[in-house]
Amino acid sequence: MQDWRAQARKNSVEVLEIGSCQFCGAPVDSGVSECVDIAGNVTHKIDHEEGIKNMTIFLCVDAHALQHPEIHGRWSNHFHLSRLELILNDKIYWNYRLSTILSSVVDDYKNRHKEERILPPKPGSRGFLSVYDIDKTQSNDEYIQMVDKWAGEVYKTYIFSHPVSKKIAKLFKEKISSNRN
Repeated sequence: MQDWRAQARKNSVEVLEIGSCQFCGAPVDSGVSECVDIAGNVTHKIDHEEGIKNMTIFLCVDAHALQHPEIHGRWSNHFHLSRLELILNDKIYWNYRLSTILSSVVDDYKNRHKEERILPPKPGSRGFLSVYDIDKTQSNDEYIQMVDKWAGEVYKTYIFSHPVSKKIAKLFKEKISSNRN
């Protein structure tokens, strides 16, 4: 992840480093910095190959990024919400190569929609689960189920931006389809 503290400053966000996470509400002691630390480790809670196979690596990154948009770049929401759209709704089996293609699609999209913004729900209203809950899982099966639930929950909170993520997902699928021909 890029330097999230620098991005928070760029976004004029004061980072609170005590108590619960100011964005997702995770019951941590050191605020968003602890939340980000947990997020950096939680994708490795299961074997890397299992994480790829079950797409938990991608779902964790997307859910966490969408719960903490204040510490990411402006177009981050477009990428992460669109990837959730493609994985959760379009049932696309995701891999790293597809992330590169989606990034290219989002870059093209933003050149045509320079003023568009995906406005996040208010902090604390971006799903009931957090990276903290994922970290507390005890088995691989519980972890996979909880990550799926978390990602789905976060996706649903962005309901007013689903038309944008659906549009980007459509462009992505068109690009994939044209690459096959």
